[in-house]
Amino acid sequence: MSEEAAGRFDYVIVGAGSAGCVLAARLTEDPGVRVLLLESGPRNDSLMVNMPAGSFKLMGAPRTDWLYEVEADETRAGRRMMWSAGRMLGGSSAMNGMVYVRGLRRDFDDWADEGCPGWGVAGAVPGPGADCPVCGVAG
Repeated sequence: MSEEAAGRFDYVIVGAGSAGCVLAARLTEDPGVRVLLLESGPRNDSLMVNMPAGSFKLMGAPRTDWLYEVEADETRAGRRMMWSAGRMLGGSSAMNGMVYVRGLRRDFDDWADEGCPGWGVAGAVPGPGADCPVCGVAG
């Protein structure tokens, strides 16, 4: 890119996580718009990103993880825990390794009890063998 062209962008997006990438893609649907997308981490084309078990190598690695440290938590004996956040193209979505944990039934029911109709487990989580439009057949 020439020096002259380098300074001419309509938008500068800092952070190429999921939201930054989607925003850049949407903005560039207009061929007249120039977008600069900045990311401090590496590309996400490594085997560790593409292999689900690789997420455990990415988490805790300064090259791919921001390694945020949370405040001390008295309910955890005053320990300070690490909060992983992806530092690469795709952000945390690139490092989650397709890790999936279904929510606790009690949490869904608590949300319904607190005034969110339809959020109870009966309304939000399909039963065994049910076809779920979000999570596929049999949830």
